[in-house]
Amino acid sequence: MNDEPSWKKSLPFPAHWLWYLAVKVIVLALAVFVALKFYGLV
Repeated sequence: MNDEPSWKKSLPFPAHWLWYLAVKVIVLALAVFVALKFYGLV
């Protein structure tokens, strides 16, 4: 039996799920920063 959770199998890079998650968080934070900068809140 394979003990990996099913959500890991649906990722584009199942073997590197932690890095994939980290990149998503960084991209999201960058998008929020750019939006705040655009509206002059930062």
